Amino acid sequence: MINVFFFFYELIWLILTPILYFLSRTYIKKWQNSFQSRMGINSGDFPSKAVWFHAVSVGELNALLPLLSFFDGFNIVLSTTTETAQELAKKKLAHKINDGRLKIIHMPYDAPSIIENTFRKMQPKALILMETEIWPSLIYTAAKKNVPVAIVNARLADKSFKNYKRAYFFFHWLFSKISLILAQTPEDSRKFLSLNVSPDKVFMTGNIKFAVLPSSKKDINSSLKVSMGFSKKNILVIAASTHPGEEAALISMYQELRLKHPELRLAIAPRHPERFSVVEDLILSAAKLEVIKYSNSPFKKRGEDTPLLKSEDIMLIDTIGDLMNFFAISDIAFVGGTLVDKIGGHNVLEPAAFALPVIVGPFYYKNTEIVEQMERIGALEVVESNLELKEFIESLLNSNERRIIMGSQGYKIVSENRKILKTITDKLQDFLIKEAKIVEEANSL
Repeated sequence: MINVFFFFYELIWLILTPILYFLSRTYIKKWQNSFQSRMGINSGDFPSKAVWFHAVSVGELNALLPLLSFFDGFNIVLSTTTETAQELAKKKLAHKINDGRLKIIHMPYDAPSIIENTFRKMQPKALILMETEIWPSLIYTAAKKNVPVAIVNARLADKSFKNYKRAYFFFHWLFSKISLILAQTPEDSRKFLSLNVSPDKVFMTGNIKFAVLPSSKKDINSSLKVSMGFSKKNILVIAASTHPGEEAALISMYQELRLKHPELRLAIAPRHPERFSVVEDLILSAAKLEVIKYSNSPFKKRGEDTPLLKSEDIMLIDTIGDLMNFFAISDIAFVGGTLVDKIGGHNVLEPAAFALPVIVGPFYYKNTEIVEQMERIGALEVVESNLELKEFIESLLNSNERRIIMGSQGYKIVSENRKILKTITDKLQDFLIKEAKIVEEANSL
């Protein structure tokens, strides 16, 4: 049955490959530079006996980076899926790349032949995946080659879990090959156990994103807000990781509320860089609004004589790596991917770490546990519509006390969970030592 599945799986990829190539040369230019590496071509040399870490996008990569510092003695291969994560990894880990002990690659397509070729070239000693990266060929090939697999910060959305259960005849075998699951929540642990992962391989360690957040809003220089173009009296709403359909709602909300609240300001950070120009055009199309692009504005230089944003200005954060500074100077946070369906939401802990009241829409299924936990203690508000978003933001504009209380509750959750990184690191190091001994004993037979 397994061989039959992978025969047809390879066939599907053979059909997809020319389509992906065509798209990379025409409609999806961001794939152009990575197509060959995703096919496993021209991958170059790999560090010997490396531990292979994989983080799909920027969120998972940011969670992984502090973890990598505990593995300085290992050779490492780091793969990412999105181009944004690839660029950020190269920027953040340039010093490690230069010493030859770390290599960054694009995640290969999951075609059995491509994955087989990648394992043959790399010969990793272990495979460590972040969150939800469960690819059939990847895990199957690792098991076939006795490469232990661990999933860190593991979670399963309800929709994914139901799909795995429907195809239990196949996926129960695949999940049984995973050597270690470090789950975010008790509910995630239960889901993995019901998919045939052995109980002695599943541990509930919590969400690693708690451990990689800034230590305190109070650590930020109070002059930063002014140096970035905002008056200390401004109430700044940061809209983080937005998607199509959300920016229009936010701009409409701002158009209405800024007339009643002249101190209100709005900054928008689209989730994907390729949409920066689209959002710029959207802002400019609104009546009596101007766009200030952070990338080429005087604010990025943070000079003492920086001009301040006017009420008719909206800040477009069209850079990578500056979102934390905007959280630090903001007063209210909206986290995107939640007002529109099929995204599932993004990281609500980052604004909470800066003691901001957090607002999300109704579609947050990728972060259900933490959103509901924050909602229960009054740190976060779930709004069901664009109208509710406008009304709730207005209620926060009218009450500084409510903003402070919500922000304090969110910051409390973050502070109580900062020891998670040590727990996860200890589990991973024990896992690598244990699996190395098993392989050594098997080779000696």
